[in-house]
Amino acid sequence: MDNDAVSEHFRLSISNQSFMLPAHKHYVAAKIIAWTLLFLAVAGIIRYGWQDRSSGTVRGKTSAVKASGQDSTQTGLPGGTFLMGNDRAGEKDQRPAHLVTLKPFKIDIHEVTNRQFQEFVEKTHYETSAEKNAWSYVFNTEWKAWVRMVGANWKNPYPAAAASASFNPDMPVVHVSWDDAAAYCRWAKKRLPTEAEWEYAAKGGLVDALYPWGKERFAGGKYQANFWQGWFPNENTGEDGFLFLAPVCSFPPNRFGLCDMGGNVWEWCADGYSELYYLRSPLENPQGPLPEETQTAAVAQLRLEKQYGRCTKEELDGIAEVPYRVMRGGSFLSAENTDAGYRTSARGCQLQTMSFQDVGFRCAE
Repeated sequence: MDNDAVSEHFRLSISNQSFMLPAHKHYVAAKIIAWTLLFLAVAGIIRYGWQDRSSGTVRGKTSAVKASGQDSTQTGLPGGTFLMGNDRAGEKDQRPAHLVTLKPFKIDIHEVTNRQFQEFVEKTHYETSAEKNAWSYVFNTEWKAWVRMVGANWKNPYPAAAASASFNPDMPVVHVSWDDAAAYCRWAKKRLPTEAEWEYAAKGGLVDALYPWGKERFAGGKYQANFWQGWFPNENTGEDGFLFLAPVCSFPPNRFGLCDMGGNVWEWCADGYSELYYLRSPLENPQGPLPEETQTAAVAQLRLEKQYGRCTKEELDGIAEVPYRVMRGGSFLSAENTDAGYRTSARGCQLQTMSFQDVGFRCAE
């Protein structure tokens, strides 16, 4: 209600009463009402934030969130209720959109880097799945196919690739399986985020936004993440400045101060994967499907074709009971013509024992 409306409302209210105030008292009473309304409005903004419909942003939360983290590599998020999923998505595993309530939690500002993972390995002598197998999956841009690359691992991400794709301590660690990510989190006295926590963090307080940075693919006409430009897998123009991985936080953070919640690398989540999980997931602090509900390599309707055949059905022989785990955020190989994995509601999945050149993780508490 604007000031003119307040004055008119006050005038009509007074005129309907059986008494009249002196003229100077009308002015005093009007000021009292106006100040009361202003106080209530400010209190509401502080308590609930105000929603900017033009940008889809819930404001009034970000500064408090940034200030609450104690670990310099993490930020604390207040939790609350948000809309998870997307009824307009092409993939049915993102439907239905539903309200989810989360308790407060902490999450890493960026993906775990090679530098951080190296410290873990040096102190524990841990050997990753890729190192045990002596191979990991790499996308061959000439063959336009995923291949088992002998010698590929977190220390050697792209054998025989360009120097720009070689090991860099500030790059997100890749070629790590879900098992590897979980082992690192245990060592760091942390954990993997749940899928619901990940999506809440990615949206950064935005309402009904496709991307972690907003509703538009290009915010201010600039790329906001490292993903594939062009028609995958035929052409990548590299307009965002990177053909392979980018160092963490090479692009602006979202409203929660979190980097790379879209693009760069897919990120493992704690949850097992079920295509129909949203039909029955809990409304409060969902933890993913039960083990018996989680899809495994034995499931006939595998989603391999969505990932351009990351592994063939023949390669799944002998691991029929290995579960799929959720991964989120898309990667530098994600494109608009392959369901744009860098959208906030997009869901990916892979077998928890497998590793890839574009899959990493971040931790939560």
